[in-house]
Amino acid sequence: MIKLKFIISTIVLFLGMNAGLWAQQDSTAVNDTVGGKKFFNALDYSMQKRYRPENKNFENNKWSDNTFVEINMGVEDFLNRDGAEIGLYKIFSAGYGKMFTPVHTARVNLNGGWALHERTSDSFVRVGLQASHLFNITAYMKGYNPSRLFEISSVLGLGYTYTKMKGQDAFNVGELHAGVQLKLRLIDQLSMILEPTVALYTDGIDHYTKTNWHKYDVGYGGKLGFIYNLDDRYKKPAGEGGNAGIDAFVSLAGGIQYQFSNIVREMGIKNTLGPHVAVSAGKWLLPFLGIRGSLFYGGDTWNRYYTYNEEGMVTAENKLNCAYTGARVEAMVNVMEFVPLDVKRYLAVSVIGGAEIAGMNKKDISQSVKFTYFAFTGGLQAKYRINDRWGVFVEPRLSLVPYSYVPKNSQGVELTERMDYSDNIYNFNLGVEYSF
Repeated sequence: MIKLKFIISTIVLFLGMNAGLWAQQDSTAVNDTVGGKKFFNALDYSMQKRYRPENKNFENNKWSDNTFVEINMGVEDFLNRDGAEIGLYKIFSAGYGKMFTPVHTARVNLNGGWALHERTSDSFVRVGLQASHLFNITAYMKGYNPSRLFEISSVLGLGYTYTKMKGQDAFNVGELHAGVQLKLRLIDQLSMILEPTVALYTDGIDHYTKTNWHKYDVGYGGKLGFIYNLDDRYKKPAGEGGNAGIDAFVSLAGGIQYQFSNIVREMGIKNTLGPHVAVSAGKWLLPFLGIRGSLFYGGDTWNRYYTYNEEGMVTAENKLNCAYTGARVEAMVNVMEFVPLDVKRYLAVSVIGGAEIAGMNKKDISQSVKFTYFAFTGGLQAKYRINDRWGVFVEPRLSLVPYSYVPKNSQGVELTERMDYSDNIYNFNLGVEYSF
């Protein structure tokens, strides 16, 4: 009881002291030498709110200000669960967004994709809608700057997906997704993005619900794409991070291609060579860092078979050819910029790496394998600058092409379950480049 009275007395005394202080604040503040304000707040004179840099040129007076469109492509897989036999999803997406403040952006994406059954020739298709909030971490830490070269943002949002497999039930699926967006500015209003994400789905995205006692699925993947800002204020101001000395370029290259496999070695590499050609455009963002996009075609011989007469004698050797047609996006790092030698004025040696999306048409004895794939590609380019505009180069390259198909006989009957393969495609090119 005594302890309780002591606590109550202490509280009353504390409140009384505060009431006295509030009553005296007018006279104290008036005589304060700091500024004569009615209420003195020491936080107004601290450095607490002054560490963040200023935002540059941010205006949001009408709806079209700070708006953008984007297109991207990517892949998504799911955490493995026994019984779910869905393969890797290939996804394409288009979006529209708006930056409401220097750090807060809203975005809506419409996407579609397809995946193959892991054992059969059946396929899954999906369409969906996503709404996301992006928080610009770089702008929050360093201030908003529309001409900044590189930015990082967090991504968080909700979505809906309709997915269907031929002859099977359709599923309506909700999602919660989160990720990180890495954005690299290429030219005034165009940027490239890489966006790894994870997603939590309601049950059914993988078309298998029998053993899913927790009633949700987990997906993970990423996408690569481009953003175009509709607001022309994203153009670089003159003299502020301009493009002096940093060149855009176009190039044309051609050469030979072959596959690295036991079959090809048995046939002899020179007997399997085919053509390769690429048309490219790119830009050096920094003296040592560039970005390049290419359209390409390549072909080669991957196998052969013999035809026999009634006596069992070989009458003909038949070659089985394959062709690859698609696009690449690659980063280029000129290692000569890190070498203290005068030769870098006319010699550039760049390590190249990126991704390609292409269609493959591969002839087999009883069928043609047609497959759309995403692949890693890399190489090395050695370029000699003839003058400020023209250069010539050599470029060896490797592409790791994954694909799968269900073997069938000449009547179209499936012989086995779906098989996974990979082609190691090598090509060697000579090219010419024009800078502007």
